[in-house]
Amino acid sequence: MAQATKTFEPSAKRRFRTEPASATLSTLLRSAAGKRGFAAAEIVTHWPLIVGERLADCTLPERLRFERGGNDGGILEIRVDGPLALEIQHLEPQIIDKVNSFCGFRAAARLKITRGRVPARKQPPAPLPPVPAAEKAEIDRLVATIENDNLREALARLGKTMRARALRDGRR
Repeated sequence: MAQATKTFEPSAKRRFRTEPASATLSTLLRSAAGKRGFAAAEIVTHWPLIVGERLADCTLPERLRFERGGNDGGILEIRVDGPLALEIQHLEPQIIDKVNSFCGFRAAARLKITRGRVPARKQPPAPLPPVPAAEKAEIDRLVATIENDNLREALARLGKTMRARALRDGRR
């Protein structure tokens, strides 16, 4: 008995589209943050924007918890570096107002402050120094033989960025 082999014949053209990383990231973050009790994952991602840089350096939102049957807002649990807990307690009404204004609804009714170590936020890297004109000209000369305009421009930008990073990091 001979086996019949199947051949693949697409009935319609398949179209593959890539989604922006930001759309995928927000979906993943929303589901991950939802497990921690955040109604709005943006509270975590935009914490410095909500409370300001000074308070964001010493506080960390951990969870937004809603009481059963309660529709008056939840309890926002934040971790605070030790001695600043008293100051945060005094600033509670302003922090709650800022969180609720940011969310657009009464997300938090009160704070629960826990003392603990707040990890340092990542600082943006130092700006890149300018690449000397002679080095820019050399990079442009190296990629000049590439026929594809987009590829040539992309490689020139990459070369200039790599050189600027080397200058910033002290490498020659």
